[in-house]
Amino acid sequence: MKTKFIASLVLASSVCAFANQAATAQPAPAAPQPVQPYVNPQPYQGYYGLPQKAMNTIQKTYPGVYIKDIDFEGYGFEVELTNFMKMYFDRNGNLLGQAWDD
Repeated sequence: MKTKFIASLVLASSVCAFANQAATAQPAPAAPQPVQPYVNPQPYQGYYGLPQKAMNTIQKTYPGVYIKDIDFEGYGFEVELTNFMKMYFDRNGNLLGQAWDD
């Protein structure tokens, strides 16, 4: 009888010690990861979505003129300039035509 009691007492104390050790053990802190610079996932889309090819055409045709308004149409873009000119581009930036603003 005494051996059973002592064996169960030893077993119970070892289980309590193991549980106590597991509760107080802390995981090792992870090393901080280096901060990665922000990379824009989309390529450059030009001025407010206007293709770069259209921007180059505007700058070459009318240097020193600013863009007043850009309208997105079904065929592409309608760009109003500060010299009262409207230029029409398709979605790829190809010039479709131009007209004086009314």
